[in-house]
Amino acid sequence: MKKRILSRRDFILVAGSAATAIALEACNSGNPRSGTSATAASMQLTPDNTVSSMVPTIAEPSVEPIFPEMILVQPGTFQMGYDEGYRFEKPVHTVTITRPFHIGIYAVSYDEYDKYSEDIEKTYVNVNIPDRETFPVSAIDWYAAVEYCDWLSEKAGLTSCYSGGGKATRCDFLANGYRLPTEAEWEFAAQGGIQSQGFLYSGSNDPDEIGWHAGNSGGKSHPVGQKSPNELGIYDMSGNRWEWCWDWFDAEYYASSPEIDPTGPSTPPKGAFVDRSRRSSSAVQEAETLRVAYRSYDGVSYPGDNGLRLVRSA
Repeated sequence: MKKRILSRRDFILVAGSAATAIALEACNSGNPRSGTSATAASMQLTPDNTVSSMVPTIAEPSVEPIFPEMILVQPGTFQMGYDEGYRFEKPVHTVTITRPFHIGIYAVSYDEYDKYSEDIEKTYVNVNIPDRETFPVSAIDWYAAVEYCDWLSEKAGLTSCYSGGGKATRCDFLANGYRLPTEAEWEFAAQGGIQSQGFLYSGSNDPDEIGWHAGNSGGKSHPVGQKSPNELGIYDMSGNRWEWCWDWFDAEYYASSPEIDPTGPSTPPKGAFVDRSRRSSSAVQEAETLRVAYRSYDGVSYPGDNGLRLVRSA
């Protein structure tokens, strides 16, 4: 039962309203001494100038989230980078992922993200997209991606991975909630994990077979899952939509990256813009950018052509 402290003035007003309600109820019933009305029953005055409401609170309908289809990626060791690529893809170095994790089979769709927008009463993104169930969401900045992860974790009854905020955002990689992948996790999964056949792109050496790019997309994104999956059964990890990762972007990071479970620089590189890494490339980029080793970045507050794919520690 909820109580609210009333001022003397409010007490008099409430008492007057309750008395009026009783009188009206008595008139309506034809009995001037009629008992308690519905209004009076729902409001009780107490000696300490408080009012206790007995009317049950009607909860707002809960928004039901759409949880992603995920696949388990077993731990393993792989070669990260591409020596024939740009300087930020070099050098090729050995990385070991020691913990299994789940990753989304598809990128997060508009329909999935709309549930979050509805629940927090946020303006929907790209309202003119016709088939929101199958198109990968875009125009999501890095902070919005992290907030979506936390929201979905809460809805699932999981432990949030994120704490702090802004540049001080921290990630607990051992928590069981939803989060963004590290660059190393993303590339390992895109290569096909321990089932990798060493393809240049995610699932093939032919970019047209597995992804949408400037040469085959008609300059626009497409529904998820229309191209062939990679060795793990994951779709669209080459092209169609950029996907945010956890890591701060540093073009020179590979030269000093740890071998075991790298998570990127602990702080933004000195003098650099506030950029986070993104992977996958998009439907308007050239085919060469679809290779699994290709790295890119964007400002944390810039939505751009950016979406996300979720992971969870197993």
